[in-house]
Amino acid sequence: MELGSWVWVATVRDHQLSRWEFRATQPPPYQAADYFNTQFLKESETFVNGRLTQIVELDDYQSDYFNVKNGFRVTTDVPQGMSRRVLLFGGSTLFGQEVPDKHTIASYLQRMLNDSGRAWKVFNFGLPGMNANQQVSILKTIPLRSTDIIIFYHGVNDIYYVVFGGAAGGWKSGVPNFRPIQKLSPLAQWMSRWHERLKGYSFTADVALDIFDRSTPATITNPDTLIEGVELAAAEFRAAVSEAHAIAVHSNAEFVHYLQPTIFDVHERSAYEVGLLTHYLETPPGVDIAFKEGYPKLRNVSVALAADGIPFRDITDALDQRHTYGEIFLDFCHLNHVGNRLIADRLFEDLRQNSN
Repeated sequence: MELGSWVWVATVRDHQLSRWEFRATQPPPYQAADYFNTQFLKESETFVNGRLTQIVELDDYQSDYFNVKNGFRVTTDVPQGMSRRVLLFGGSTLFGQEVPDKHTIASYLQRMLNDSGRAWKVFNFGLPGMNANQQVSILKTIPLRSTDIIIFYHGVNDIYYVVFGGAAGGWKSGVPNFRPIQKLSPLAQWMSRWHERLKGYSFTADVALDIFDRSTPATITNPDTLIEGVELAAAEFRAAVSEAHAIAVHSNAEFVHYLQPTIFDVHERSAYEVGLLTHYLETPPGVDIAFKEGYPKLRNVSVALAADGIPFRDITDALDQRHTYGEIFLDFCHLNHVGNRLIADRLFEDLRQNSN
């Protein structure tokens, strides 16, 4: 078994790169990036530190490319004076670990507002892993003003953690990965334990990890569990958006939420994008099904809430013109600097047309 496993690992198995190994190869989204270098890669991988409670509590960090202040990512190019605040809430795609400070969605939006002559200051309250309910928890810690514009840019983590990961309520302390072991098949659970015990000196353990990584969790393979997960995610999403809107109304602030785009929403995928979907370490098997079943539910909830007066924008088509600029996806939802600018363009246009 060990000999056969060694042959498989050494000569047959396709080698899957980890997230950081893949990005270090300077894939197409980074090929035209003037910030791409060894220092950027090292800081990108290491600057996120903190505590895992009900939400992510980040330690402050200061460097050339990445800065965290008071627990949140720094927005660049903020104006000296300020007439209004734009408060952005979301997950890792808004946080922007893939790019330097000046290339986050928040920083692009800030520069667009500056160029339009608006003295509005953009705050980035996005944190890795946060879903709509956890965004509300963060919102409750922010003293609001009547001139504030509160934006929730979300959807991915509500599906990824609740539907795919099977974590009721979303990401939580004690379940720091995307695939809680209790949601896997008995075979995958056994393979995972085998790998953990023998990974230092066994090729069969390496093969066991392959089986674990390539396994589709029971949250997807069990039809009843999948339906329950989708319904739970939709219900929690509805409650969180409704609560966020009520908090904004209580402070006489504006509120709007956006359903963010993923690679599953785009049309005419390039060969590179198709390849990303076969990268099981970045897009685990079954994620596509979770989004196919779950995202329409979030959209339906949002449309129903909009009929009740809660502003909603579906911008899942915001990346349709991406091929004009080259590749932008680093995995199924995280974008490079160009992708972030395309999202900021849509947010800015909406603010310009609809804000009081």
